[in-house]
Amino acid sequence: MHAPSVLISILNWNNWEDTLACVASLAAETGDSAMKAEVRIIDNGSALDDYQQLERGAREQGIGVTRLPDNLGFTGGHNTSIQFAIEHNFDYVWLLNNDATVKPGCLKGLVSAMEAEKDLGAVSPVILPEGGGTPFAAWGGLHEWKTRSTIWFSSEQESVSAHEQRPQDVFVAGTAILMRSAALQQTGGLDDRLFAYYDDSDIGVRLARKGWRSKVVFDAAVEHGWRSLDQLPKHVFYLMYRNEMIFWQTHMLAEYRGLLAFKLVNQAIYNAIRLSMRGMKWQADAALLGIWDFIFHKHGRPDLDRKVPGLLRLGCRLSELMHKSRLREFRAALPSNSH
Repeated sequence: MHAPSVLISILNWNNWEDTLACVASLAAETGDSAMKAEVRIIDNGSALDDYQQLERGAREQGIGVTRLPDNLGFTGGHNTSIQFAIEHNFDYVWLLNNDATVKPGCLKGLVSAMEAEKDLGAVSPVILPEGGGTPFAAWGGLHEWKTRSTIWFSSEQESVSAHEQRPQDVFVAGTAILMRSAALQQTGGLDDRLFAYYDDSDIGVRLARKGWRSKVVFDAAVEHGWRSLDQLPKHVFYLMYRNEMIFWQTHMLAEYRGLLAFKLVNQAIYNAIRLSMRGMKWQADAALLGIWDFIFHKHGRPDLDRKVPGLLRLGCRLSELMHKSRLREFRAALPSNSH
């Protein structure tokens, strides 16, 4: 009887403690005799001290570390594992965030779903918030092309309904996504233009357009911490704004492509202005740099050590005039300490 093989890819970037805790939570999963699971830790260009701590701790757990000289991002780092999995004939590759904690039986549940439904290209466990609270992106989502919006399901019931009614539209979060190597051979790996963020949306669409479904497995779970908007680092705002536009520009259906670039930039600038109105000035500037780089097709690693171009500042002023009434309503609805 064939024992399914899984390559588990975990990226580390200056966060060795979380990475080793994640690996420790996998102990029961990798010891399951019903499958062949191998952990591959990739150090994504961390500082030397962090790498040495990671390598020492991983060695104690019997696992080696592959060190990359530069930070290739979520996409580039995991693409090395995707290529490794294909070249070494792994059935599946599991991209696991290093700050996730795997709940018992998670991997077995994911693999069982894949083995039972051969048209599945990607599956995800339910993503539970660390320490409790309201889950976000826990049950998957879909894209509404006409409105250029991403809908994350707010409950298991909503997710089940979408899985039944719109199976080819469902995609899953990239926190702990298990993908079929055969599907990745057709789609190619993650889009390196993105570096990080929106890579799950992108691969979900590419899988669907090759005839592969994505699915949430409700009896499998990981815990993953979420940070509030004002706790996110600068590069997240840059990448989220830039990559959202890259995603829609790349995959938009033909009937909705009219003036698409203008619509994307217009909406993104409006959203950046709202960030600034909330008192998040440096976050808004990072978003504006992402918008600028989208316009000029600058992809890959973010470059945040520069000022927002004056031409884009002018664009913001024009946008404020275009959306004067909407922005007035937005400002009026803000808490007093955000003005």
